[in-house]
Amino acid sequence: MSVMNVLRKGLLAATLPVVAVLAAVGLAIAPSAQAANMAPARASAGLHVTGKVDLGGLGTAFSYVLTEGPNGDVYYSRGSVVYVVKGDHAPVAALHASGTVLAVAANAADLFVDVSNKLFAYTLSNGHLAGTWTLPSVAKVTSAGLYPVGGTVWVFTDWATDESGFEYANVDRVSVGSPTVHRVAVNDAYPADMAADSAGLYFQETVGFHNYVFHAQPAGALSKHADANVDAPLAVAAGNAYLLAIHESQGGHAYVDAFRGSTLAPLFSIRVSDSDNDIAGTGIGLLLVGGGKVSLLNTGNGHAASVLSVPGAVTLVPGPSAAVVTVVKSVTYLVRLAG
Repeated sequence: MSVMNVLRKGLLAATLPVVAVLAAVGLAIAPSAQAANMAPARASAGLHVTGKVDLGGLGTAFSYVLTEGPNGDVYYSRGSVVYVVKGDHAPVAALHASGTVLAVAANAADLFVDVSNKLFAYTLSNGHLAGTWTLPSVAKVTSAGLYPVGGTVWVFTDWATDESGFEYANVDRVSVGSPTVHRVAVNDAYPADMAADSAGLYFQETVGFHNYVFHAQPAGALSKHADANVDAPLAVAAGNAYLLAIHESQGGHAYVDAFRGSTLAPLFSIRVSDSDNDIAGTGIGLLLVGGGKVSLLNTGNGHAASVLSVPGAVTLVPGPSAAVVTVVKSVTYLVRLAG
């Protein structure tokens, strides 16, 4: 896994068997304290902060992987507990499990939780179990990621450890209401560097001695584009795919590489700051973060339309609104943005 990706998303390594126990998913378990809003910071073309939520001192073991549902609710896990942040309110526990939760995400109807090689779906309206899937794995799963779009959920599972080092991931596709697990990639995908929209999942894979950007459609069709600059943060915005890639052939500098979503034909490649470490598609557009700033990029050419100073910025939260995760004096914050 690239240094850029490790900095962006340090994935949880511990895992235990689980029997999930839902605790009022979608409902406030206790009254939420209103988080204090951060005063809007000055931006060059409208990008600004609208709110700041204190997530507490989460520690170095926290993965800093947060996901956003279609309604803007943000989810993250810590150990066996899943938390939800609604608007600018303080986080509350939404799910308690008997083991370590490796990934959590939501669509408009369901909350999805991955624990080891098990994927669970719970109905947000009443907390009922809506589905369970077993994801085939050749070893104990130590990290995972979920990318739900409508009734389709894309899942990666990986088994890297301190002893085994980097391992390629499996990619699977499931549908709510169907027990079938569709295998998309077998032990050759780069973990975490993925994004999905209604057209399918975009991910990176090594096949033999060659590297590719792949597009997997919900119906099962696969297309690919050869690219030497993989193992890079990936985003989907405006129907296209974007890599924040290190170009070793060009001095090891960082570039945003754009591909047409429907064909994976290259659109443009533009150099960015070598301090940039994450890219995400959001409701306000394509965002780039690094060096204590967030940039709103033009999806057609990669130029920055707006730049905002965000001290302590660590990673972005892709989704229908816009948010960045920051760490300041060992305290983690969810910072809501607008453009």
